[in-house]
This record gives sequence, C-alpha cells and structure tokens, in this order.
Amino acid sequence: MLNLDGLKGRAEGILGQLESNPLKRPVFVEFSGTPKSGKSTCIDIVSHFFRRIETDSRSRFRILAPTEGASKRTPFYLKDNWVAFNTWSASYALTHILEGLHHSDKYHLAILDRGLFDALVWFEVLERQGNISKSEKQKVQDFILIGHWRDAIDSVFLFTADPATSMKRENQDKLIEEPGRAMNPDFLNTLNESYATVRELYAGQFKNFYYIDTSESSGSTAQSTAAQVTNDILDLFPNPSK
Repeated sequence: MLNLDGLKGRAEGILGQLESNPLKRPVFVEFSGTPKSGKSTCIDIVSHFFRRIETDSRSRFRILAPTEGASKRTPFYLKDNWVAFNTWSASYALTHILEGLHHSDKYHLAILDRGLFDALVWFEVLERQGNISKSEKQKVQDFILIGHWRDAIDSVFLFTADPATSMKRENQDKLIEEPGRAMNPDFLNTLNESYATVRELYAGQFKNFYYIDTSESSGSTAQSTAAQVTNDILDLFPNPSK
C-alpha cells in the first residue's frame, strides 16, 4: 500500500505550488461504476483527504463536489421514466462540468460522482432494454462525447463488482433480503455488460481511464483503493519539482 505520509507530503507540495501558480481550470475526475462497487466510499475518503490538506499559509484545496445526481438529486417524479431520469442525470453532470470550467471560484479539483462516462453507459442500458432505439442512443452518446466538455475530464475511475459481491454488500446489514429495480442479479449483470461494452468502445476517448474491480475475489480494501486513486489524482496536477 502507498505511504500515506508520502501522499500527504505530495499534496501539500502541490497546494503550495498552486498558491503562486494558479490553475487555469480545475482538475476534473469522474467516479463511475456499478452499485455497491465501492465508488461512493472511495469518493468520501478521497474528498476527506483533499479537504484536510493545507499549507503553512492556511490555504486549502478548493473543491467542487456536487452531490450525485442519479440517486440523490434527480426529481422524484422522473424516476418512473428511465429515459427522462437518465437524460436529467446526464444534463446535471454536464451542468457541473460547465460550472467548474467557467465559475469564478476557480476550483482546484472537481469530483464528479457519475458524469459523462456513466451517462454513456446508461443510454446503452436503455437501448438494451428497448426504451430507446439504437440510433437515438447513438445521437445522445455522440452529444456526450463532444470535445468541448469531454476534454475537460482529466481522469475516469470506473468501479465494478460482480453481482454476487454487490448483492452481498447490499444485504449484509438488512434483516430481510428484497431485490429492487436495480439491485437484483439479472439487472446487475446487464449493467456490468453495458459498462464493459462502453469501456471497450469509448474509454480511449478519455485522457486517463482506470478500471477498478472491487469484487470480493480482488482482495482490495477501501483504504488501499482510495490511496491509489488519490495518488493517481495527484499525478494530474503540475509537478512542483519541475
């Protein structure tokens, strides 16, 4: 596992450099992935790390971290229509990319909990389920991939877990196991297949793409995964030693 003191020292050095050499725009990272794959846990750990870093002059990382749109911000009345739901979620992600690029607060780091890559995947799911046509899916995906906003994403971290692992995590603290609309083995399998398809087709169009399998068989821990992700994010900032 990466040395945590070393990570802290790297972050402090980068932040100190940013005091005298501010960024023209924030570093954008997107966290994408399947339910119960450890994505949200990793975001919490990574966000906590960057928010606690400060220099001798008391400056801190300025972070844009909007609440996940798909499960926490989407209007409730859209949740019965998956086309409307995912269109709103994709627009929500795009709105925050534009905010980060043009807002006067001059953020250092923008953390997207589901963004453009996730939108590509969910429109793949909609087409597989017969909710939209193949041509409609392609039109939406082409729009999502327009360089004006896709090029803003400096890194995508895709988290996945096999359906058995996801269901075990979903039910481990419950007294009654009851499958849901998304949290059931059949749908999770479809979702994993969609992520795999979109990763094969489009991962190369993003600057840096990391695939992280957190299935039980991987042996990974939340802390070790977050430490590696944090290290990868620090690599995106200008190197203060150069």
